[in-house]
Amino acid sequence: MTEPKKGMSKGCLITLIVASVILVLVVAMSVVCYVKRDTILEWSISKMIDTARMDILNDLPEGYTADDVNKICDNFKTALAEKKVDANEVRNIATMFQEILKDKKIDKDEAKTFLEELKKATGEATEPAAVPATE
Repeated sequence: MTEPKKGMSKGCLITLIVASVILVLVVAMSVVCYVKRDTILEWSISKMIDTARMDILNDLPEGYTADDVNKICDNFKTALAEKKVDANEVRNIATMFQEILKDKKIDKDEAKTFLEELKKATGEATEPAAVPATE
């Protein structure tokens, strides 16, 4: 008489080990993403600003120079890194970016509105500085 096998078959054991490893990796990635969420958010917003900057520089809105666009974008990225930008402003800007890129191009009006929002988020004046009156 043959004795019945005890335990799992090799295939079942290998499947269980592989599934366990995948589960551990998923949990580890979730923990890392949760812990580093601020860094991930900052990186993604920074890439979004760089993408917008390139599109805006290709078709500058009226009243802005390339230096103005670069300064506004750099100021926003710096303020974001220094945690000086409100979370609601970041959400609004990200949503605005998604809306203006629906047609895969940022036109002059959208660019001007986007730049004004970036300036508003960093606390920069949205209107040009008044020229003092001369007598």
